[in-house]
Amino acid sequence: MSTLRLIATDLDGTFLRPDGTVSATNLAAVRAASERGIVFVVATGRPFRWLDVLDGLAGTHSKVIVSNGAAVFDLAGGCIVQSFPLTGEVALAVADDLRLEVPGMTFALEAASGFGYEPDCPTRQTELPDALCAPLPELLTAIGPVIKLLGFHPGIESDELTTRSRATVADRLYLTHASVNAPYGMIELTAPGVTKASTLEVLCAELGIAADEVVAFGDMPNDVEMLEWAGRGFVVANGHPSLLRRFEAVPPNSSDGVGTTILDLLAAGRPY
Repeated sequence: MSTLRLIATDLDGTFLRPDGTVSATNLAAVRAASERGIVFVVATGRPFRWLDVLDGLAGTHSKVIVSNGAAVFDLAGGCIVQSFPLTGEVALAVADDLRLEVPGMTFALEAASGFGYEPDCPTRQTELPDALCAPLPELLTAIGPVIKLLGFHPGIESDELTTRSRATVADRLYLTHASVNAPYGMIELTAPGVTKASTLEVLCAELGIAADEVVAFGDMPNDVEMLEWAGRGFVVANGHPSLLRRFEAVPPNSSDGVGTTILDLLAAGRPY
């Protein structure tokens, strides 16, 4: 039996309610954990620009894992403090090969300096005022070190797109995906070995916390490595079927599964 010292959670579909807000129960759980000296870390696929939902979330660790582990954003300083970029030449080669394997794909890039997307790319982030629109080779030159490559297809959902892309990507980049509430499929690619788990491990090492002292929550394939690495990994009941077959289920995000589980663990005492 280990001592609970750190809680890590995904945001969308997991800690956040279906309407994208933090519930009173989840907020109370974070505060209760913080009062007991337990570190609360957010590990999300979101870019650093979409962390306003954490405003006022007292007890959250200042460092947030963003872009599926490709960067660490410091809430206190308002900046990226660590990143794990991929190689531009590799990104271009993978994208070119995927276009041949899955015709109709378009791509976008996430960088510490901003976001870029190709013409006809269906991403919602085309609305960003400082987003760049250009062919991929030009984006790679203009946008600076890239932390995540995003692949889109208007007619193939994310699960199938991931399956069809896996052999082509191979071990050149790390491939994963999450659900997209949009009429297109999307895959996410980071540098080899870069996941939420790899970056969480770095943060835990800095804090002197071991994996078996960590509890983690998630809902999608991009959470798998984190749930495996943690001493105890939970999936919310609304999560992806592939996770529900492998990890202990808790109530869905609509019923504050993360918060109620944390409060139950705390009520049982810090060992779990």
